[in-house]
Amino acid sequence: MSVKEKAMLVNLTTSHWTAKKFDAKITKEIDETHGSENSGRFNKTLIISDLLSDINGCIGKARSYHYKVTMPWDDAGPRLLLVTNYFDYTKSMEVFQLEHKELVRKFLKEYPDLQDIAKARLNTLYNENDYPDVAALANKFNLSYKLTLIADKDDLRINLSKSEVAEITKNIQSSLSDRINNAKNSIIERAETAIGAMITKLSDETATFRDSLIGNVVSLAELIPSMNFDDDEKFDWLAKKLGKFDISPVKIRKDVELRKETAKKARKLLKKINELHYGEVEATPYVEVEVEKKSKKDKKDKKGKKTKRIKK
Repeated sequence: MSVKEKAMLVNLTTSHWTAKKFDAKITKEIDETHGSENSGRFNKTLIISDLLSDINGCIGKARSYHYKVTMPWDDAGPRLLLVTNYFDYTKSMEVFQLEHKELVRKFLKEYPDLQDIAKARLNTLYNENDYPDVAALANKFNLSYKLTLIADKDDLRINLSKSEVAEITKNIQSSLSDRINNAKNSIIERAETAIGAMITKLSDETATFRDSLIGNVVSLAELIPSMNFDDDEKFDWLAKKLGKFDISPVKIRKDVELRKETAKKARKLLKKINELHYGEVEATPYVEVEVEKKSKKDKKDKKGKKTKRIKK
């Protein structure tokens, strides 16, 4: 089964009103006052509203989810979405879109009042022309996505000679292979980043870490099977190995030996992950940063007592 039968392309489009406006007149006045030239750009904050922050936050959540469940495909924007993830993706996006629509509706309703507040706040800096009317403003907000099918060499149906068709088919297949490799490598790189962070934190016995340090690895292990569009055994292997780090962060914090052992296993796994890259992409080896050993003076606590040394 080809990739076009198991996946599709999805392009997420977002836009919002920044409520900022460059003021050339004030910028010039600042330069003249200080005897400077091209010292900066003065941007007015047209509207101050928590709803604008909430709208941007909603877009941020949608984009984070989009990048989490898709893989890179085209530099122009579309990303690879597995057919098996289609219903979860569209359902989640519908939730984000409904939240976005409601927040925008509330903001547009309050917009006239917010504009009056801005008039008093900005005083002589206020310019009526900086503010679009409600209809024009509504068009500045967008959260949408578009799904398209993947084209491959079998989609070539133009009237060309056999040699021309063969050459174009070869180029399409080569491009398709490169994009598939890039998509797969993106997952490998996610694993390298998550495991690398774990090694850095757990190798330093004095470093604190959040539960997400372990959670990021485990969630990736759970996500990988849904990304395995061509039933690649390497992906199955990677998911299984990452899943073995499903260890309680609390236990790791309390048990020094468990912490060391987990770091050791992570270091060993990372070396193998570095060898999983597809195509001609070379992995960047993980370089572990040496932790400076604390002096005897540093080992004393605030009360002047020496901390207990743990026997290896």
